[in-house]
Formats: sequence, structure tokens, C-alpha cells
Amino acid sequence: MIPLQFHPTQVFDETKHVIDVEAKKYLEKATGDIHHLVPVDVIADGNCLYHSIILLMNNPSVTTSELRVRTIIELVTNENYYQTMYSQYVGPIDIAIKTICKNCTFSELYEIAAFCNVLQCNIQSIYPKIDFQHYMAILNNVFTPVPPIIANCNISILWSHTLNEKDARETNNGTWSPNHFVSLMSPAILNEFDNSNQSTSLTVTPEKKTFKNNAVTQIRMPEFQSSPSRRLRSEENIENDTAQPITSSSIQKEKNGKEEKRQIRLEKKRQQSRSNRINETEEQRQIRLEKKREQSRSSRANETEEQRQIRLKQKREQSRSTRANQIEEQRQIRLQKKREQDRSSRINETEEQRQIRLQNKREQDRSSRINETQEQRQIRLQKLKERNKTSRANETEEQRQIRLEQQRKQSQMNRGDKKRTQRTFDDSDIRQESNSIRSPWPEPIPQNIAQLPENDISECIMSTLEQKLGDEEIQSERTGYVPDPLSDPTGHTTADTIPISNRTLYGIISAGKVIKR
Repeated sequence: MIPLQFHPTQVFDETKHVIDVEAKKYLEKATGDIHHLVPVDVIADGNCLYHSIILLMNNPSVTTSELRVRTIIELVTNENYYQTMYSQYVGPIDIAIKTICKNCTFSELYEIAAFCNVLQCNIQSIYPKIDFQHYMAILNNVFTPVPPIIANCNISILWSHTLNEKDARETNNGTWSPNHFVSLMSPAILNEFDNSNQSTSLTVTPEKKTFKNNAVTQIRMPEFQSSPSRRLRSEENIENDTAQPITSSSIQKEKNGKEEKRQIRLEKKRQQSRSNRINETEEQRQIRLEKKREQSRSSRANETEEQRQIRLKQKREQSRSTRANQIEEQRQIRLQKKREQDRSSRINETEEQRQIRLQNKREQDRSSRINETQEQRQIRLQKLKERNKTSRANETEEQRQIRLEQQRKQSQMNRGDKKRTQRTFDDSDIRQESNSIRSPWPEPIPQNIAQLPENDISECIMSTLEQKLGDEEIQSERTGYVPDPLSDPTGHTTADTIPISNRTLYGIISAGKVIKR
């Protein structure tokens, strides 16, 4: 294959090129001595990197398809080199080559590195400092051809986005990632001098007249030569600028025109994104989603609490706005997707994850119910009733039996809890009542009991307690029915007498053992 003759256009021409306004804002957030460069607008159709190269070539015979084919050949030829150098940043090269083979697919780092050999030039890659991570440092770099090829020129490529940063974050769950490439050119040098007024060889220092103490004096005014790299403005342009009135209506019209163009550009971008997603394969879709998830994880890992709250607030507002504008069919589709997603996540979760999820849900329900008003409570209960009605109307007989069985078990558990609670309350009441009932007798004092005499007990009590066993035979009413153990009395001794002392009696009475009958 014949090598391309690449002699890039380095200077911005207003008659041929258009400034990319959004890319200019992103260029201001980049680092390095590149802010004087001008981003040139190119078509954003997935081939934006190839369009940027063609814009620099200024060769209508070269197409994006040709550049794509040359890039693929270069990646296949030096596959081992690119795999070793860049696979740790952008993944395996074989998957990247398969993706590049399809037209209108977004370009990556592999294509920029391969273009160095295809065009035989050095490419300065410029990445804005937005959500910048340490692994993105490779994107802010100068790429050179693979030896022994020697570069004969330098070009600059900016990683950009077709939307401004705010809109780009809203469409990407609060994170920013580039989806567009633009080429950078040097600004044009405008030398607008009137040849008839230019001096030939000598530079004359201008002088200014002033009055000091009523005497005319002359002050020498030094004249400095401007740098040739800066744009110069003639006196005629300055006069035109001062003479041109700027009214509020013209400014407003200009703003409205810019906003209209912006909306048109955003709509085109959305349509292109939809068409690209419709035509992408399942493998490309998975790769795109995986990259998106990795970007989200990396940005969330490094965000502060304030940034997290702002992101969540924006996400909630976006969800509310989309839900407010969606029709019933879209709402049903969204709810169905959410239910399917919940089912799939619950199927694969472990028991520990399930318990954590249920605990979080219960806590969330409690907090929401505590803070809800009476009106919100009525609305919630009404929704719950309607949901139960719809679910019962569509359930099968088997599901109905399962539901009733669960309700019976729940009722039994609730009744058991109530009984246990009531029993606990009853036991506590009994304990409180028993504690409240006190003995009518005073508490015994050991010192007082020890000081009592031995004969300090009335004879009536002693005669009642001290009785002789078998003094006299007493005919019981039980005679003839049950053998009387006292029918054969024996002589008694002092051992048959129940001994009792005043200390024992007082202790028994004080302890409440004697019950008043």
C-alpha cells in the first residue's frame, strides 16, 4: 500500500473552518501551552477522529473508510507492539480491532497511536482535566511513530464532547466522558495595515503635547513592536468597533440564535447516539456499558460527600422530570424493567445480602413513615390496598393458597407475641402486687430477740403448744373406719414434749409464719 503524503494545514482559516464552541470550553480546562490553539468543528458521526485528520489533510480524495482500513492494517501489522504498550489502559487489542472494523464506531487510544505510523507524524493528545484519574495521564501525551519511521510533522487532537459539561453529565448519570475528537490549529495572524501610512525603514517615536505651568511641552511616547504571533487590529477596525452600537436587543437575538443552534446540535447528537446504539452488536453494547460502569465507579470512588449529594440530587431531579413527562405506557415499561432487574439481583444474592437488603428496606420504611403527614399516610395505604387488589385479582389458586398460609402463620406469630407480652405484663403485675403486700408484723431485730427472757410466754400459749402424747384416750369419729395410731398409747417422757422457747416463738410470729385465722 502506498504511504500517504501528509502535509497538514496548521493555520485556522475563517473562510474554510468553523470554531467548535463547546470544544473551546473544554480546551480551556486542559493543561499545557495549548490555550492559544483553535478547535475546528467536524462531523460527529462516530468517525470524528478520521474527519479531523481529513480536515488537516485538505485532500478530498481521501475518505474516512480509507483511513479506517489503513489504521486496521497498521494495528494488525504491529499488534504485539500496541498490545504491550496500551492494552493495560484500553483493553485487549484483538477486541479493539474487531470494533474498529465497523464503520461509525467511536475511536480510542489505539487509533491515535496507529495514526502516528499511518501519517508519519507526531500526535499530541490533549485530554481536559475533568474527572481526571491517574490512569488517564497516558491520554495527555505526545505519541510518536514506531521505529524506524521518523515523524515529519506535528498535529494536535483534543478529546472533547458534543455537549457542554452540564448536559453531558446529565446524560451520563452525573459523570463526564469524551465522545468526540477535534483537531487543533494555530490562530490566523491578521496584519491589517495601510501600506500608504507605513514607514519605510525608520521607526519614528510619536510625541504628545501637554501644558504644564502654561508652557507647551512635549512628552516622548515609546512605541513597542507587537509580537508577530498576536493578532493586530488596525485603527480602522478600532474606530468601527467604537462606532458600532451594541443594543440589548441585538445581544438577546444573538443569544437566542446560539441557543437555537445548540438545541439543533443536541438533537442531532441524540439521534446519532440512538442510531449508533440501534446498529451496535451485543458485544459492542456490553463493552460500552462496561466502560460506562468503570467510569462511574472511578468517579464515585474519588468524589467528596458534597459532590455525591449534588450528583444524587441531580439524579433525583432528572428522574422526577422524566417521570412527569412519560406516558402510561412508558411508565409501565419502566416499572416492568425495574421489577425484572430486582428479580435478577435477588436471585443471585446471598443470604447475608438478602438480610442486609431487607434491613435497609425496613429502616427506610420506618424513617419515611415517621416523617410522613396524615395525607401522605392515607395515600400510601390507598396505594397498598389497590396493589393488593390487583395482585389478588391476577393470582392463581396456588399463589392464593400460599398467601393464605403465610397470613395464617403471621397471625399465629402475632398471637403468640401478644400472649408472651401479656404474660410478661401479668408476671410483672404479680411481682409488683406481692412487693406491695407487707407483713403486719414488725421486722425481727436479732438484738431484741436475744434479750428476751426464757419464760416470757403466756401459759395459755404454752399449754396449747405443750401437750402430752396419749394423755387420755379420745374416741375419734374415725373409730371403726381407720386404724387409730393412738389406740396403743405408751408412756411418755420428756422427749415426747415439743420444746419451744420464747425466742423461737417470737421469731416465728415476726416472720409471719403464724396466720391469723
